[in-house]
Amino acid sequence: MNVSKSKLEDLFVDELARLQPTPGFMRLVKDRVLHAWRDLKADAKQRVVEVERRQKAIQETLDRLDAAFLYERTIDIDTYDRHRDKLREELTLAQMDRHATELEELDVEGILAFAERVLPSASNLWVQSSLNQKQGLQQLFFPEGVCFDGKGIVGTGVTLPVVNYLSPVSEPEKDLVDLTGFEPVTS
Repeated sequence: MNVSKSKLEDLFVDELARLQPTPGFMRLVKDRVLHAWRDLKADAKQRVVEVERRQKAIQETLDRLDAAFLYERTIDIDTYDRHRDKLREELTLAQMDRHATELEELDVEGILAFAERVLPSASNLWVQSSLNQKQGLQQLFFPEGVCFDGKGIVGTGVTLPVVNYLSPVSEPEKDLVDLTGFEPVTS
């Protein structure tokens, strides 16, 4: 198959342009991601509060155990060691739980602003990029590459997940409605 580099690149730019999201779609994606991120942060904050409460209770029990052994002398060394080790283990597990619960502070809004700028202008970005940048963009948008049938790019395979939502509806299917839930009246 003999295709000029410029023709192949033009076809790739056309494919990127075809998949470019509209500004409305990008606003919707941004809104949904920010909503989900805020919910995630609120849930994580609540879990951290619960873990801190558990840590405090364990530490207070450990302090009472120390007082019972050191000052009040109401328990023997074997009982003290057994309970102390168990409480220290619980405290360590609670600390690990807290660490696992805390969310990494990401600049989600900054990441979304970048995506909002890059995705709708992917074809322009491609045209202005160096070879290394083009390879990076192709890997980003089409991790498993693209297929060329001699006439155009077909069956692009795996794409960036958000790009899967951008594929246009084919002409015959765009006027169809899913009939699930619509049954004829029988009376």
